[in-house]
Amino acid sequence: MDLTRQLLLLNGEPKTLAVDTIRKIGSKGYRVRFKNSAKYYNYGNDKVSWLSDSEWIDPMYSKVFVGRSLKYNVREIWKFASGGECFWRVILTDGHAFEGDSAKIRVCTSCLSDKTSKNTFAYLRHVAFVNPLGKDKDSDGILADMYDKVDFVDSETAAACYLNPNKYKPKTLNCSDLIYPFGCNASQKTAVAAAFKHQMSVIQGPPGTGKTQTILNIIANIVRQGKTVLVVSNNNSATANVQEKLEKYGTSFIVAPLGSRENKEKFIANQPLVPTECFSWELPFYEIISKSQMLHTTLQRLDKVFALQNERAKLLQEQQAVGLEWKHFCMDNGIGESVKTPHRVSSKSIMRLWLNYQVYANGEKPEPTNFFSRWIEQIRTWWMEWLCKHRLHVENKVDKNNFGPLVKELQMLYYLNRQIEIKKRIGSVEKELSSYDAKKLVNALTELSMSLFKSSLSEHYKKHKRLNFATVNELRRCGEEFMKQYPVVLSTTFSARSCIFTDKPYDYIIMDEASQVSIDTGALALTCARNAVIVGDTLQLPNVVTDEDREKLNVIMRQYNISQGYDCAKNSFLQSVLDVIMDVPETLLREHYRCHPRIINFCNQKFYGGNLLIMTEDKGENDVLSAIRTVKGNHAVNHYNQREIDVVKEEVLPKLKDFDSIGIVTPYNNQVDAFNNQLDRVKAGTIHKYQGRENDAIIMSVVDNQITEFADDPNMLNVAVSRAKKKFCLVMTGNEQEKHGNITDLLDYIAYNNCTVTESKLASIFDYLYEQYTEQRMAFLKSHPQISEFASENLTYNMLVNVVASDPRFKVLNVLCHIPLREVVKDTSLMNEDELKYAGNYNTHLDFLIINRVSKQPVVAIETDGYSYHNEETDQHRRDLMKDHILSNYGLPLLRLSTKGSGERTKVVELLNTLI
Repeated sequence: MDLTRQLLLLNGEPKTLAVDTIRKIGSKGYRVRFKNSAKYYNYGNDKVSWLSDSEWIDPMYSKVFVGRSLKYNVREIWKFASGGECFWRVILTDGHAFEGDSAKIRVCTSCLSDKTSKNTFAYLRHVAFVNPLGKDKDSDGILADMYDKVDFVDSETAAACYLNPNKYKPKTLNCSDLIYPFGCNASQKTAVAAAFKHQMSVIQGPPGTGKTQTILNIIANIVRQGKTVLVVSNNNSATANVQEKLEKYGTSFIVAPLGSRENKEKFIANQPLVPTECFSWELPFYEIISKSQMLHTTLQRLDKVFALQNERAKLLQEQQAVGLEWKHFCMDNGIGESVKTPHRVSSKSIMRLWLNYQVYANGEKPEPTNFFSRWIEQIRTWWMEWLCKHRLHVENKVDKNNFGPLVKELQMLYYLNRQIEIKKRIGSVEKELSSYDAKKLVNALTELSMSLFKSSLSEHYKKHKRLNFATVNELRRCGEEFMKQYPVVLSTTFSARSCIFTDKPYDYIIMDEASQVSIDTGALALTCARNAVIVGDTLQLPNVVTDEDREKLNVIMRQYNISQGYDCAKNSFLQSVLDVIMDVPETLLREHYRCHPRIINFCNQKFYGGNLLIMTEDKGENDVLSAIRTVKGNHAVNHYNQREIDVVKEEVLPKLKDFDSIGIVTPYNNQVDAFNNQLDRVKAGTIHKYQGRENDAIIMSVVDNQITEFADDPNMLNVAVSRAKKKFCLVMTGNEQEKHGNITDLLDYIAYNNCTVTESKLASIFDYLYEQYTEQRMAFLKSHPQISEFASENLTYNMLVNVVASDPRFKVLNVLCHIPLREVVKDTSLMNEDELKYAGNYNTHLDFLIINRVSKQPVVAIETDGYSYHNEETDQHRRDLMKDHILSNYGLPLLRLSTKGSGERTKVVELLNTLI
């Protein structure tokens, strides 16, 4: 009987290879004779299974392990499936054959059998030749040599997901019973859970948000589950930080810092002992259950605490924003300090009242069509007037010919009432928080978690007594035992492959500072583990690619038909993962604990779209931010500016004598050398060298006469500002800048926060006020879809919001609607008499204004023109021409979108690309 494509199970065991003959005995069962016996055996129908659902596996791209033995010269591999179980038949070239289930036979397939994966890997192998490390006449380089040795990439590894995510989709995993021995907050808790729910996950860790703490919690859970983890980074300092933190808690003996040959030899010479107290950490089973239940209860209570703490942080940020904008509102409108206490009416009611009067002023209110609707409208008008007079005690009367003074007073009342509401809500949140002992709950969380973590270590090391490895080669010979002794291995991404000591990949790889990892080294590191947690920040400094290497990489990229996400010239490994693996789970660590709120809020608004929650507090300190501009002139030569050094020595440092730690950062090495030659007490460094560091006070020397694209790099500026904990000082040229960029945004931000006057002819926009107004107006427009102008305005607004959200470069932008023109133009000197009259009219407004949320300056005006209302024969068209002329004179770009036009989104994106 030919059983080549079938598999026979007798009593659930594969016996095809042992059977000589098998035949059916009526309806009772089967009669079987085995090859090593002349005797026949009878089996009932329920004892015999025939599996004919076979799948051929290509042995060229497979590895077969029978037991723990790797089999070579494999000729055929057949896979048989049965009710979720998997059975294998393996035939060697010499005729020997093996059968068994997945517990006895393990077959690993390579994703390189897939054309897409193979092509992508070939591109990365080609790129590896560009890496100069180790190149000589006998070698193409260490990285190239590593790639040449890789002819098999297990399709179960994270690398397979990365090389072809369409075929090897990242798996969703089961996750429960997590611990947090190093503490956590809301977003860190989410990030840890995501690491165990998904085969691949990304953690975005902005400055000061507890990235290392999150990594440590993930490591603790991996080890507690009896699994292994390879922790890698672009350099040893990041991984050393992990070991130092574990050492602080007496658990660093689980770590082997390896990587380079030198590190391995250092490890061999200094192998840690398992501390004797480890064996006293084990908890009895009933206590583990009890502590696990207590941990679950504590986490539930902490979830409420985290929610309250985050709400308080949001409210404090809002309080600071409203308070600062109120100061500017008072300055712009000549309002003195002795403002009367407002009568309590909700700020939303005031905003709604303003909106309704605005609708009347603009003539947007639909005309009543019958007596009943006219009667209802009259009652509404009387009610609004009564509310103004008797509830708000508004001093300006309702003047249907000029709503301006009334609206200005409503705006003032909005600010005052909103500040009272925020203060009251902060009090309520703090009162509710005080009913929880947050510190006690966090301590309970960490203590219970650490106790459970250490108990698992005690149990593990009682089974696996500490061994001493005599040589580096012995690590490889005793790979499985080594992994039991050291479940946590540290390495650079470059050396990750040299840390594989068994035929199985690590269970996890955690890649820290992944924004500084090159794609070729990062991809190679992913071949080492089944699951991956990629940690970094795409908005901090990426890996450095020289101009010479970029040219070579561009040439290589053109030779391959692969996704642009793999382009090594343009992307860091972190960015590549985000681009290549669609919908990869991504967690932003939101809670920031390092910098003074006024310092980090620049980064928050400029780079992170306002998504950070600032947990530090503003206590009204003076001069948290300062900017000094030198006298005009070309003082910078060859990336060196003595005038800025003199300003730092003579004006800045004397004011910083009370700070414990001071750092000077600059984009250029020549300026660093000059600073360090002239200063003794304070050391300077390039911004690239400062990533990962912090000081109480940071001084940034820009150097350039005209700020270059290099010095104005957004990632570099993000790093520079976020190094400062208590004080940040910007020192730059006094020259007028030809281009407005990131550093000039910082200059404007400092001026706005210090309430100093800027020279711009365009006014700072009250973005908090108009953001609330925009929200209310859009809700109003949605409730009146029958009016075509409203519908088109709503559609345009939604399109603009989507455009701003679509590109990280646009995070600094905010979309506001219906801004009076006179609120935008501060200096009227460029207008003629007709334009002055037109711009001063309260009803003259811009449909939409996109502003820079950092500088508060207008970026572009957008008008939505309905054809019948704006065609060339109308008075509105002539007013449009006047508006165009005014904005042109003041240098504010204006884009007109027609309701009958097409490609409007593309027009907006193209314009923003030229402006940002």
